[in-house]
Amino acid sequence: MTQPNQTAQRNEVPIQCPQCGNAYSSPVVTMIDVGAVPELRSYFLSGQLNVAVCPKCNTPIMLEVPLVYHDPKAEFLAIYFPQQLNIPELEKQKMIGELTQALMRSLPPEQRKGYFFNPRQFVNRQNLTDAVYGTMGISQEELDRQRKKAKLVEQLMVFADDPKGLQMMIKGKDVEFEGEFFAILNGMLEQASATGDEKSQGRLEMLRENLLPVTTWGKRAQKQRAAVESLKDVKDPEEFLDKIVSGDDDEVAAIALAARPALDYRFFESLTGRVDAAQGAEKERLVRIREQLLGLTQQLDQAAREDIENSVNLLQEIINSPSPRSAVREHVEEIDDVFMSVLTRNMEAASQKGDKALMSRLGMVYEEIMGLMQESAPPEVQFINDLVMAPYPDGTRQILSENREAVTPELLDLIGRMADEMAEGDDEGVAEMAKRLRDIRSQAMLMI
Repeated sequence: MTQPNQTAQRNEVPIQCPQCGNAYSSPVVTMIDVGAVPELRSYFLSGQLNVAVCPKCNTPIMLEVPLVYHDPKAEFLAIYFPQQLNIPELEKQKMIGELTQALMRSLPPEQRKGYFFNPRQFVNRQNLTDAVYGTMGISQEELDRQRKKAKLVEQLMVFADDPKGLQMMIKGKDVEFEGEFFAILNGMLEQASATGDEKSQGRLEMLRENLLPVTTWGKRAQKQRAAVESLKDVKDPEEFLDKIVSGDDDEVAAIALAARPALDYRFFESLTGRVDAAQGAEKERLVRIREQLLGLTQQLDQAAREDIENSVNLLQEIINSPSPRSAVREHVEEIDDVFMSVLTRNMEAASQKGDKALMSRLGMVYEEIMGLMQESAPPEVQFINDLVMAPYPDGTRQILSENREAVTPELLDLIGRMADEMAEGDDEGVAEMAKRLRDIRSQAMLMI
């Protein structure tokens, strides 16, 4: 499990694996200040914080340690003392004072407010989690509903490899297996993957694949996925139009979402031509499809405009702040592909205009985002990134020599897959990166 590298109070704790008995140590975070490191909140809520994975047998262990959680925007300060630690009350109060003082020392005087002297105390992780969600505006009712669905997922995992038993368990409950259920299942799957819980990951993947063909929502999702995948074989615009007009409402909607750029003026001109040439029920069906597609494209375009506008406003807020790098970390959860597209376009425009001051601030934003991506990447991906950034061949050879224990068949396989994926693109820069990865892989092979 990769812990975030940003500033946070950390300690090393000794661990003995309950599965294989292996002794090792792991870092734990004892202070979460989401004002300074916003991404720590998502690590905590997703159960990825303070999880150790045995290097010998890959067994994940949740490390329960005293923890300070601080959100300055919500004026929320909490201290978590795991109940199973059985800390005496006197010692607990002493620790509260020490932890609070440590947090206050890390903040400028103007940020030390009255709520620091009355931190909320929790002995149950779920109660603390609920309180954190509360600071985000998520109600207890919504949390209870989601937990009910998560519990259903856990119950069904027992039957993940038993299709007949699974069908008996879900009989008469089809209405419960809708989009939110599968979203929660996917979230649990991502969490299992992030924490290295391969057993749970495997069973959740099996459960999902066995549920899709036997639930109404799942069948619909499979049908939509098949419709989108069939576009890979389309050779020309007329064949694409054939795919559209031969589909039902669900398939039309899925294709529209996946292929919005193809629904251009020429497409609608061709579709209108078919409408004009048709008669009776077929004409009515094609008119209905055209109206559905026009409505969908308007919704998609409106959403895209809103996303771009929000990203433009966010970028302006970040570059106009006293510290663009700190602002990036504060808004890290709002940064997505649209924001990155807006950022790169603004960097190109600033470069063309020769606006060095603006280019400098935009460059700071870009570098900080790239740094955050590097920090949150798995260790093997970070290692590959270090290799790619190093001069070839001498710099890469030195890094490989200094990290021989990290050069494994699995790493070589990952480098190969990354190179193959990049080689499929048409961009010259990406193709050059694929070649660099293959060259590095050849170097690394000599060390195994």
